[in-house]
Amino acid sequence: MSDSEADPFVAAAIPTFQGMAKKRKAEVFRRTDAERRVRQGERLSRLLRVLHCIMGPGRWDADALASEIEVSPRTIHRIMQTLSMANVPWYFCKEEGCYRVRPGFRLPGSDGAESGAPIIDRKALKHTVDTLLAELNRAVGLLSHLSEELTRSSKQG
Repeated sequence: MSDSEADPFVAAAIPTFQGMAKKRKAEVFRRTDAERRVRQGERLSRLLRVLHCIMGPGRWDADALASEIEVSPRTIHRIMQTLSMANVPWYFCKEEGCYRVRPGFRLPGSDGAESGAPIIDRKALKHTVDTLLAELNRAVGLLSHLSEELTRSSKQG
């Protein structure tokens, strides 16, 4: 029988490495909600920067993008996978040796933004404004009627 098995105080003093590793791992990977949101924002920012680069002019391969975004080429490959899952039609042009997005592709909601065309539907906006003006005129009419009633009651009383 070893000394640590015979003496329970000695056995309790010897740390178990497996338990310490789990505890240390749990302490290292606990992040607050705010920290998680910051990390998600950073990831989204990198993704949008990569998308902006490959949609624009210039020749961007994984190494050039990694250098521009200040990440590893492996991270660029992960970002490209994420773009695929988001149905962004990108491809690698072997002739030019760079990533490209299919010509004519626009992000949803960005139609006409580059050409200066309004994003808001003018017909819907006019209808909304007309509805608000009608409600405002009705409210003014009610206030006018209320004012007349108050004037009449003050003269009587």
